[in-house]
Amino acid sequence: MNRKVKLIVVLSAILIISIAVNGCSTKKDQQDQNVGSTNNSEPVEENDEENIDDIGMIKLPDFNLKDLEGNQVSSDIFRDYDMTIVSIWQSTCGPCIEELEALNVIYNEYKDKDVNVLGISVDNVEVVGEEGVKELVETLELEFTNVIADEDYLIKLIDYVQGTPTAFILGKEGELLTEPRVGSNGTESDIKDFKNIIEEIQKD
Repeated sequence: MNRKVKLIVVLSAILIISIAVNGCSTKKDQQDQNVGSTNNSEPVEENDEENIDDIGMIKLPDFNLKDLEGNQVSSDIFRDYDMTIVSIWQSTCGPCIEELEALNVIYNEYKDKDVNVLGISVDNVEVVGEEGVKELVETLELEFTNVIADEDYLIKLIDYVQGTPTAFILGKEGELLTEPRVGSNGTESDIKDFKNIIEEIQKD
C-alpha cells in the first residue's frame, strides 16, 4: 500500500468515526442538539452570543476540485451567486440521499433566483470509486454540480464536518450565513427547511 492510499484510508477512517458518532442520522435523532433545525424556535444551535455573532467571519476552506465530468470547480463559484448551499455527503449514507433529493428540488426552484447548490462527496474513492459516486448522482438525477473531495481537502474539512450530511449556506466569499445544518428530516421536510432558510436570509 503506497503512501497516498494509506493517507486516504486514514482520513476516511477519521471521517467515518466522526460520522458514526455524530452524523449519517436523521434530524429526529439529533433533536437534542438543535443543529441547524428550522423547525426549532431558535434559528441556530444554542451557543454563546460571541459564537453566533462570529458566523459571518467563518469561511468554508477554499478548494479546486474536479466534478464528475472531470472539469475543475473552485470556490470562486460562490462569487456567481448571492447564496450557495454546499452539501457534504457520502454515497453510503441514507440521510445524505434524502438531503440530496431535497436539494435537487431546491436547485431547480431557486437557480434563477441567485441561489446555487453544490455537492461535495467525501466518499473514499479507493473503495467506492469515482464511478460509484457518479452512478449515485445519475440514479438520483441530480442536476446541480457535484465534486469529489481529494485527500488535501479532506484534511481541511475535518475541522468543519462532524457528520454527513452537513449543509453549509454560504455567501459570495464562501462565508457562513447560518450555522451548518447537520442531518436530515427526510426529503419533504428538508425541502421545507431549506426554503425557510433561503427566505429568512433573503429578507435581511
